[in-house]
Amino acid sequence: MLDVENLHAGYRRVRVLHDVTLSVATGETIGVLGPNGAGKTTLLRAIAGICSVYGGRIVFAGQPLDGKPDYERAALGIAHVPEGRRVWPSLTVKENLLMGAWRLASAERKRELQQLVDYVIDHFPRLHERLEARAAVLSGGEQQMLAIARAMMSRPRLLLLDEPSLGLAPQLVEEIFAIVERLNREEKVSFLVAEQNTKIALRYAEYGYILENGRIVMDGAAANLRANEDVKEFYLGLSASGRKSYRDVKHYRRRKRWLA
Repeated sequence: MLDVENLHAGYRRVRVLHDVTLSVATGETIGVLGPNGAGKTTLLRAIAGICSVYGGRIVFAGQPLDGKPDYERAALGIAHVPEGRRVWPSLTVKENLLMGAWRLASAERKRELQQLVDYVIDHFPRLHERLEARAAVLSGGEQQMLAIARAMMSRPRLLLLDEPSLGLAPQLVEEIFAIVERLNREEKVSFLVAEQNTKIALRYAEYGYILENGRIVMDGAAANLRANEDVKEFYLGLSASGRKSYRDVKHYRRRKRWLA
């Protein structure tokens, strides 16, 4: 469904991504992992069309995205849930959802909008009784659910999900990833998830890419990454001698090992 080839991207004169190549097949959930500042958000923005691309190709469902603005990419079936949720706080939950259905033609709107809201809310039961509440009064977890639900209102084929666990309690993180798994399984939506929480991302993703300093330094099936000694030591806090603090690990050791 999605092929990213030798991508170089960033912001004006600042190059963030360097020669990044990855792919997402139809129905897959792919994790993009790495520390803060690795380039995960920039990768999703480049695919969505909201940052500068200096080289490489992005192809979605056989169509090159070169030069296509963000709204045309969205019309093709790419939805983007940005880091920090970005819901409209002064609008109600229902109004936020309706904003996500902009792709519906005018004739379809009156006939299908309520049906579409009901379809989306079925996957987010926490939001069902909050439809008339302003988004500003929702908890962080509920706002994250609303952001994903709003993206689902456009009936996407690929959903770009940026740091869904950010600032949330572990129980809510589990609930959100369970919803992602259900949407992937039942609605056949493909997911590209950028996430610092490597442990939970590798539990729900089928394949993972690890970014550091704008470059992919490792990739593989999620099960293989979970079993990899470097990943266990540097991202899961585990080593052959037991649990280890990330502060005890020298950055140059990780780079030297992975890029050797």
